[in-house]
Amino acid sequence: MSPAFADVAVNSGMPARRPFTYAVPDGMAVVPGQAVFVPYGPRVLQGIVMGVSGETELPPDQVRPIQALAEPAPVLDAVHTQLAAWISETYLAPLWDCVATCLPSGYGQKPVTMVSPVEIPPLLPVYPKDQKILQYVAAHGQVAIDELREAVGSVSMSTLQRLQRDGHLTVVQGLARPSGRFRYERRIRLLRTPEEAEARAAELAAKSPKAVAARVLRLLAIHRDVPLADVRATGAQPGHVKALAGDGWLEEHEERVERDPLADFRFQSRAELRLAPAQQAAVEAITTGPQVHLLHGITGSGKTEVYLELVARALAAGQSAIVLVPEISLTPQAIRRYGERFPDVLTVLHSGLGTGELFDQWYRVKRGDARLVIGSRSAIFAPAQDLGLVVLDEEHEWSYKQADPSPRYHARDVAGELCRLTGARLVLGSATPDIVTYHRSEVGAIGRVELLERVVAGDDGELGVGRLPQITVVDMREELKTGNRGVFSFALRRAMRIALDHGEQSILFVNRRGSARFMLCRDCGYLPLCPACEVAMSLDLADPSRPMLRCHHCGRHKRLEERCPKCDSAKYRPFGVGTQRIELEAQRAFPSARVARWDSDVASRKGSHERMVHALEAGEIDILVGTQMLAKGLDLPQMTVVGVVDADVGLSLPDFHAHERTFQLLSQVSGRAGRRERDGFVYFQTYEPDAAPIVCAANHDYRAFYEDEIAHRRRAGYPPFSRMVRLVHRNGNYEHGLQEASRVAADLRLQRDAAGRAEPDILGPTPTYIARVRGEYRWQVLLRGRNPAQLVASARLGERWTVDVDPASLL
Repeated sequence: MSPAFADVAVNSGMPARRPFTYAVPDGMAVVPGQAVFVPYGPRVLQGIVMGVSGETELPPDQVRPIQALAEPAPVLDAVHTQLAAWISETYLAPLWDCVATCLPSGYGQKPVTMVSPVEIPPLLPVYPKDQKILQYVAAHGQVAIDELREAVGSVSMSTLQRLQRDGHLTVVQGLARPSGRFRYERRIRLLRTPEEAEARAAELAAKSPKAVAARVLRLLAIHRDVPLADVRATGAQPGHVKALAGDGWLEEHEERVERDPLADFRFQSRAELRLAPAQQAAVEAITTGPQVHLLHGITGSGKTEVYLELVARALAAGQSAIVLVPEISLTPQAIRRYGERFPDVLTVLHSGLGTGELFDQWYRVKRGDARLVIGSRSAIFAPAQDLGLVVLDEEHEWSYKQADPSPRYHARDVAGELCRLTGARLVLGSATPDIVTYHRSEVGAIGRVELLERVVAGDDGELGVGRLPQITVVDMREELKTGNRGVFSFALRRAMRIALDHGEQSILFVNRRGSARFMLCRDCGYLPLCPACEVAMSLDLADPSRPMLRCHHCGRHKRLEERCPKCDSAKYRPFGVGTQRIELEAQRAFPSARVARWDSDVASRKGSHERMVHALEAGEIDILVGTQMLAKGLDLPQMTVVGVVDADVGLSLPDFHAHERTFQLLSQVSGRAGRRERDGFVYFQTYEPDAAPIVCAANHDYRAFYEDEIAHRRRAGYPPFSRMVRLVHRNGNYEHGLQEASRVAADLRLQRDAAGRAEPDILGPTPTYIARVRGEYRWQVLLRGRNPAQLVASARLGERWTVDVDPASLL
């Protein structure tokens, strides 16, 4: 038999971008996607087979064999092993990190080092650090090395090995138990007929009315198979169960229990959709045209109805579908919409679920029991069988780009590769498409379908054309001249009052958490900065009785002093506005209104998004204050007024995306108003009323904004006319960080010049926009060109570097 070799992605904790080659032992059947255990140095680690071949570049006698199969069947299919390899190559990410994104949640087994006590001698070693190690191990028994290091400080492997040689402790290396596992429930099953059980229960009750065995048999006569906990609830002890089992009445068994995140959802069946002519034309164009389409539809134009029809066609053809939404906050409404049409094949995957829920639903998708997956960006890795359709709703959202940890992929590009591998259709939907995506449709790289009118259903079910909201740009400079120094303009305040009088709802959009942007002393100019990040700390009034200053980058907080800590002045005041302050101002301005706040500070608990959406739909909230998570996807019939408190936020940030993001946010939040038969009114409060993003958003004119923005990017050489890579180095020492960043920039320039190439441009090193976070200085090097990742791939980067290909932000 000719030898076989397997390329294996190894879960080593090292940032390797290539697989390692192992020999396949005789008699072992190995295929790509299979989980295996392989030797790696002195340890045995977990790995996933990426490919199998009959030859290797290494001398065969130097190739170590695979030790064992972890499972008899492959955990990943060929598509997802290829997809993981593509992500690693495209985003310059460690191969195992990319493989792990495709695995079930909690499947990975990290290597761990366990330290155990053996003997604590009468005389401890003379080194104080050795004494601390041994005392901690003696007090706590077997501990992981990470726990030991956290307790006593830095501990090297050489120190532990020396203490082991001296007989003081043992060091064992192994694999952590996977956190994702199937859940089993102990149950009791009736072995005879219900009639026999009922008759025996009557006999036992006649002898003793309080007979526990009688209660158990009556329970089983009704339900036949119940959880052990239900049996115990009757008062039964282990002895009762054992006696009945011995008499042949019942048996105990284990049954796998599926953790279902949709268990609490109750779906009301909805009739098949009626599509407007433009929607029907969009469906036909997408199903018969190019494989990838941009669905450019204004807010309220019925893009979701198009998605639903496309999903229905895919499912009818026996295929699967994946629908991505940009925020977890949008999943409750999406689940409800799709659940009304496809309740039996629907599941949801997103980071707000527990490991067990994600683990079980991943396998449900893999079995083909769930053929429609709704979720945030990571749902793109669901093992959907016979994939026929992928939809990215709000495709412009930068939340589709993974920031940390690695791999820093963009779900839109991953979806494109996944569809290329499977032949599935890809639909990118948005009212405000990403400039790069729209440009691709302009040059014919992808198809484009447009929905340019709002669609509303009348009371009789007939579809009609809806009106876009009326947008008013409020020049806050003029408000100041009239003596209005509050946060709400006269026009916005008046519109909110009218909405309240008519039982309608309002949104107040603020693109910043907290109560104020910063505190400032008007006498001495003192500005409280986070000592670890060197950025202004925000005022936090979550508990009005204990006002705090909080850093939203590292979480550091401290109590707010009443007077300036530097000069003791009473003119120590908050500047700027955040969601907390706007919430308080709204409560003061409209005392009878029910005001709620929706930002990441209050939406961090499990189920908070579902509760907020339910409260809005039930009319339990009059005024909603929030950040960008409420700017998209919400479809609320009573929402008629939207106020953007500070439309200028983000306009002047040092990032080429700044104008695009501002336009998108303003357009999306405007789209929440007047989505049914009621008119909508939107107010942009701004000090820059002539800025292009504000003017174009107020005119509902995406095309005008695109033309202005694409001309700027063409002149400056920004995407889509180039690609970018952002390298960031972190170092606790300012000078050392600068030296390392300068070294890498110089090496990259040297490699580029040696190859005789004029590009990519290499900019920096420069401090990042926020130069220090959590006590570490950050330096960045930017590369811009046709394929800058090719140059970075060969660079010598240390572990304190991060690589971001096609970054969504330069801040």
